[in-house]
Amino acid sequence: MLSMIGLIIAIALLVIMIIKGIDMITATIITASIILVTSGLNFNEGLLTTFSGGAGTFVASWFLILGLGGVFGQLVLEAGLATKIAQTLTLKLGKKMVGLVILICTFFITLLGINGYIMVFVLFPIADNLLKENKMDRRVLPFLLLGGGACANGFAYSLDICNVLPSNYLETSLGSAPGLSVIFTVILAVCYFVYFNYAQKNSLKKHTEEELLAMYSKNTNTITEEELPNIFLSVLPFVLVLACVVITSKWGTSTSIMFSLVIGIVLILVTQHKHIKQIKTSIKTGSSSGLSSMLTVAAVMGLSKVLGASPAFQTLQQGVLSLDMPAYLKAFLGTSVLTGLTGSAISGETIFMESFAKAFVDMGVNIEALHRIVTESALILNKLPNSSVAILTMSICGCSLKESYKHIFLGTIIPAMIGALIISLLATAGFIF
Repeated sequence: MLSMIGLIIAIALLVIMIIKGIDMITATIITASIILVTSGLNFNEGLLTTFSGGAGTFVASWFLILGLGGVFGQLVLEAGLATKIAQTLTLKLGKKMVGLVILICTFFITLLGINGYIMVFVLFPIADNLLKENKMDRRVLPFLLLGGGACANGFAYSLDICNVLPSNYLETSLGSAPGLSVIFTVILAVCYFVYFNYAQKNSLKKHTEEELLAMYSKNTNTITEEELPNIFLSVLPFVLVLACVVITSKWGTSTSIMFSLVIGIVLILVTQHKHIKQIKTSIKTGSSSGLSSMLTVAAVMGLSKVLGASPAFQTLQQGVLSLDMPAYLKAFLGTSVLTGLTGSAISGETIFMESFAKAFVDMGVNIEALHRIVTESALILNKLPNSSVAILTMSICGCSLKESYKHIFLGTIIPAMIGALIISLLATAGFIF
């Protein structure tokens, strides 16, 4: 009984700490400590062996991948590749298609494994400027960035960690169940575009163009056309990295990703060295950003190991497995709930995989379908107010929770729930492709 009470208190406190802005490493250590004490487990062994072992294993596996991903993202930012692509798309599609332009840019940035913390800095100035030029309500910015990222987080062959994590447990490829991933992404993309247009029309009814423009900062720095690379060289690194991932997928997930990112980094350095003012500084900044996010995720991995050792959590595991519903719906429900509690897609996926993956495989489920459903289900509640990525995005965009969160909820969370439920039902019915 004490173990169960301690678990509930620990999880509730974790949510509160994340909302209050306490860093994930501190929050997970406090949470793990409460679970260890109330579960009657050895405290020193729990922190120094179980928690640290789980975090250390993740660091050993992801050190190079996340470091390289951070460098790639920083070089993309410094060279202005995304800015050039956005300008070209706007010219071709028209300024009124600004929502589609931001969606395309965000999708491909995320697809290449640039994590959300870096992606915000890469795309925020571009999206903000595009909205300003079209006299649109900038309070939708956090939704545009988070929603566009969600379209690619779980897409087949995406290098995003959300799509890579299940491969480590199920030994599946990044392209598992591509048809289901396309269905999920199409649902999100259509809802994204429809909701964006709805929100802008609704805003124009309530505000004048002068009021909308007053929301923007007057001190916005823009990169001149002369400072940007040509469109071919801007697109080439993205295309080449994605192609390398597909071609080298048989090498193993980690090897394939590292090789592809190295190729992308080298290409940018060779073709864009004139546009990158301080290459050494850019590499250092990018690697530091990537490794910083690695430590945050590693702390979550350590917590998941402690959770798995808790008697109360083991009881909950049995409860979930005994639910009278199809396996794929259990995976959908379990992953989304765990993600909502921890405020992180990676956390929800990790805890689910650590706790349930083997049991689901023993049930005889299709592991490719399980990979896809867990990945997409983790994208439902990972943007609640206790999400560090959501909070960071709103902060960088200069938008408050009150004025912007409704757009995140209506434009991203609800569509993700619908999409994940649909592919879970399709898999249950035997439609796995």
